[in-house]
Amino acid sequence: MALRRGIAGHRRLPGGVNPLLGLAFAAAAAGVAAAFQSGPWAVGCVTAAAAGAAVAWSRVRPTRAVVIGFAAYVADLASGVAPAPVFLPLIVTFAAAVVLGSRPVAYAVLFAGYVLAVFVPVPGWDPPSVASGGGLAAWFLVLAAAAELVRVRRQARRAREAELAGAARTRQEQELRRAGDERLRIARDLHDVLAHQLALITVQANAGLTLLPRDPRAVEQALTAIKDAGNSALGELRAALDALRSPGAGAAPHRPSPRLSQPGDLAELLEGARAAGLRVTADTAGPLPVLPTPVDQAAYRIAQEAVTNAIRHAGAGSTLGLRVACTEGRLELTVTDDGRGRPGSRTAGGGNGLPGMRDRATAFGGLLTTGPVPGGGYRVAAVLPIGGAS
Repeated sequence: MALRRGIAGHRRLPGGVNPLLGLAFAAAAAGVAAAFQSGPWAVGCVTAAAAGAAVAWSRVRPTRAVVIGFAAYVADLASGVAPAPVFLPLIVTFAAAVVLGSRPVAYAVLFAGYVLAVFVPVPGWDPPSVASGGGLAAWFLVLAAAAELVRVRRQARRAREAELAGAARTRQEQELRRAGDERLRIARDLHDVLAHQLALITVQANAGLTLLPRDPRAVEQALTAIKDAGNSALGELRAALDALRSPGAGAAPHRPSPRLSQPGDLAELLEGARAAGLRVTADTAGPLPVLPTPVDQAAYRIAQEAVTNAIRHAGAGSTLGLRVACTEGRLELTVTDDGRGRPGSRTAGGGNGLPGMRDRATAFGGLLTTGPVPGGGYRVAAVLPIGGAS
């Protein structure tokens, strides 16, 4: 493996320079010059070697390489040496300059080379005729067209690669955004669930302590409610942690997320409020229609947080009223209590309950209003668009 890396390091220097390719061109060009030229053949070998060596830089310095190749061609003409050995390196460096370097310089070299080839006599060659001049022009045009074709295809390939890379980055950003949104949703759900269940546990524990000396049966009911609330909270916490551990696995949760339109979910929520000592009245105006799942789940969480606040701040003996209605493509949810809690106690302490409910409502283009009601108590009212549900 180390030997292979060493060979690779000799084959290509940093920056894309390929010395072996340049050495091969230089040796071939110098050999041709030494074998077929007469006269000052040493000069021809030097210029041919220089032109061949320029090929080594054709990828990283294509404009400089084509200028060096053209300079070798001019040097051969000036010294009276046939320039045939420098033609192939000059063709390679010209194509590289068109594709990778300065096209104006490359075409200036091509035009100047044509002028010199047509109007400057080459030792050992017959003066070019009109037909040979036209043929050379046609050959140069073919060379230019081939180089342009390679350039266009290379640009198209690079544009496609950039497009694919951009699409991959977009997909990655979308996946990260979805993962972040999912984690935020889980955090909100976890807050709502734990806040609700802990509120029930606290209320039942306080009631049990109060009733312990005089009503063992009531204490048993309170402890049972605490046990049920604790088990429910642990189940929700376990499901949330499983989702956080494997967010991309697509595993189904232990239990479906509760929905407001599901009678069982709503009944369980209200039963928890009754167990906490609240008198509960519910008005759903009959069965709810099929709601969009995200809206349905968000509405349940808003109702859950509102009930939790009523349990926490209104206290046992208060009346909790819940009203749900669907009218004109929107879901209206109102939770009201007439409890003893002071109006200021609903926002004190910097909790996440009210901001979380507001975020859930605005996420769907809805509206949430909260505040005290005349005569005491508190009201939470949410309006969520439901589109085509009716």
